[in-house]
Amino acid sequence: MGLPPPLGVGVLHRHGDAATIFDCEGCREPGEGTRYTSGDLVLHTHCALAAPTLQHPLVKGDMVLRHVAPTGRDAVLCDACYGAVRGFHYHSSTGGLDLHPGCAKMPLSITLQEGGATFDFVLRRKVKHRCSSCRAMEGYYRPWCYRSKNIPDHHQRVYLHINCIKEIMAGLGHGGGGEASKMHRHEIMAAGSSRGADAAGGEGANDRVNRVIARLQERAGGGGSSKSKLVRRVCEVLVMLMRVVMGVLLGDPTAPLIAFNFIMP
Repeated sequence: MGLPPPLGVGVLHRHGDAATIFDCEGCREPGEGTRYTSGDLVLHTHCALAAPTLQHPLVKGDMVLRHVAPTGRDAVLCDACYGAVRGFHYHSSTGGLDLHPGCAKMPLSITLQEGGATFDFVLRRKVKHRCSSCRAMEGYYRPWCYRSKNIPDHHQRVYLHINCIKEIMAGLGHGGGGEASKMHRHEIMAAGSSRGADAAGGEGANDRVNRVIARLQERAGGGGSSKSKLVRRVCEVLVMLMRVVMGVLLGDPTAPLIAFNFIMP
């Protein structure tokens, strides 16, 4: 079962605190910031407080929390991010879907504000367009995707896989260590982060944003040049979206503060 509050100590990550990264003993995914601890056990808040059953708006039927991941030929992937399921997860016998607890908490909609403009993104299980990052088309590859509703002066909608967000962050990681040390590099995206340049090894906020934008444009085609399918203004909005998504996945409550509004499942 998830670790309820009476059996664990909640460690709150406050705005401006130094980063604390960990590997969750529940879902086996990386985490940062707020967590529950009991002895050597460390859990994401969304794993410690995971409900036994879940009704997700994008999944048919009830989802049941399972504490042990199937292995071997029975091993499964998270249907939202296409990452391996290695521990706690929600399973739907009706829809045959599996979700990491963090992915089950992905906001259904996210509203961002930048430069006086408002940008809306909605979470979708299926889309009929290519991801704006990896350019993969629908088929057997169907990770969940955020779709833009309105980007002023941009005639096309923008699509971004949750899996692409995780891959970009892992690809921008520094040094060795486990997945937690790699995924922790979502700091690269934190323009105006409360932790400042010191938390990212002296790298300034603009440098961190530029690195993520270059990676987005490279994946979309054009190698970051003016011929890229993603113009800089769109990339800047996607960086904000990625901060919110990674904040939810890692359990860091400070990153979602950048959102003007978001609706949880």
